[in-house]
Amino acid sequence: MSLQALTTELYKSFDGEDYDKCSKILVPIKIELIKHNLLVPIYNNTKSEEQINDLKITQKILEIGALSSLLLNEYEGFENYFSQLKPFYTNNKIHAKKEHNTNCTKIISLNLIYLLSQGLISKFHIELENLSYYQQFDIENDKYLQFPINLEKSLMEGNYIKIWKLLNNEDNLPCKEFKIFIDTLMNALRFEIAKSLEKSYTSIPINNCKNLLYIPQEESDSNFKQLIDELQMNWTFEKGYVYFNSDDNDEMNVDNSNKIISDVLHYADQIESII
Repeated sequence: MSLQALTTELYKSFDGEDYDKCSKILVPIKIELIKHNLLVPIYNNTKSEEQINDLKITQKILEIGALSSLLLNEYEGFENYFSQLKPFYTNNKIHAKKEHNTNCTKIISLNLIYLLSQGLISKFHIELENLSYYQQFDIENDKYLQFPINLEKSLMEGNYIKIWKLLNNEDNLPCKEFKIFIDTLMNALRFEIAKSLEKSYTSIPINNCKNLLYIPQEESDSNFKQLIDELQMNWTFEKGYVYFNSDDNDEMNVDNSNKIISDVLHYADQIESII
């Protein structure tokens, strides 16, 4: 099958949300792209307008590969496609004008979100800093890029309520692909809150702890304990209380206990008012 026919079939499959088929079609397409010297933009294949247009088609093909991988939860595949897309995104012949809210910035943004969801903050900052070197990206006015930037800023500030509001309402998401990372981002948020709780308190009631970690009250205590284990927190549960670092601390005194409960309930009320 010719490259043109394969590409047409790929577009059709992607529009039809048949991402498994997309993955299969992309294998022979990439072989054809190599044959036509189109898989990587270099000096020799970026001289004419026709060559540039062909490379833009290649970019679109690779973007479909990246998005299909994400939608199939194949994160390694997404990483590979993103690496292949970088030379296209940073080529000032393919991207000669300043742009925002495009497939290009959407996929760059998804990569930033992916790094955040994996706790790779240093890589996140490196990617963001590299992005600022290229004039073709209108970072300030791009809805896709601003989302992970604002998310990371709120995380560093400890503004957990703002993050929860961003993640809990799908209307706040720039595109449907961002939904893929909601669960992992929420767990990253819970981990940060959990670390703060350990530093602040000796123990708090389980119900209040659920509120602080954005866990529904109807969630069973056993499921809640399982989540805490997944976060790798060294907590113990006894008589309706969660004890933080119980091996290193004695039970808190009554006055401190009352203050903690009061603070937690006040915070829980704030959350409820947002909901």
